[in-house]
Amino acid sequence: MENSLIKAFHTRNLLTLFCGLSIMAIGVSLSKLAALGTSPIASIPNVVSYLLPVSIGNLTIIFMIILVLLEALFLRRDFSTLNLLQIIPGSCFGFLIDFFMKVFSFVKPHNYLEQISLTILSIVILAIGVFLEISSSSIILPGEGLARAMAWSLKKKFAVTKVIVDFSMVVIALAIALIYFHSLVGIREGTIISALCVGPLVKLFRSIKSKLS
Repeated sequence: MENSLIKAFHTRNLLTLFCGLSIMAIGVSLSKLAALGTSPIASIPNVVSYLLPVSIGNLTIIFMIILVLLEALFLRRDFSTLNLLQIIPGSCFGFLIDFFMKVFSFVKPHNYLEQISLTILSIVILAIGVFLEISSSSIILPGEGLARAMAWSLKKKFAVTKVIVDFSMVVIALAIALIYFHSLVGIREGTIISALCVGPLVKLFRSIKSKLS
């Protein structure tokens, strides 16, 4: 536990994590501006942002805290300080999303071709950010944290529980949109493309890194 904390707070690891979070936030911000749906991790805050007068960044922070609480339910006595500390990068991620929403506020796609192009660009950027987050060997985001907690508790592979977590987020976001808006507000084809493509892109980047190492 102590060695994990020391490694997580190594300066290089923290810088890599911050770069990853920043790039992920850019990806989420651009997908939000494209208005074709965001990644699974941001899908629920995105839909709720159309429902409440609260920014997607602040809603993301609240959502991250909820995910950490869910981790505690799965881990129980094995819930550690390292799990609780996931709130820090989770909150940072939320603040960065709002920051980049303002930075890129000038981006206004005028037709579907521009929307889908911006969505694809956001997915590539998001995958780069996720790759850096994973490569940082620092504190992970609560989304991955919950998947790991479920894998440990249910004795399943992380890849399986990660799919379950992402799928559950999309289903909940879809349910909220249909119940309150009776339409696919905030969750559209961009969410599906992101769910299908981010994982393979991250694997591709990791493969390229291993070949260059």
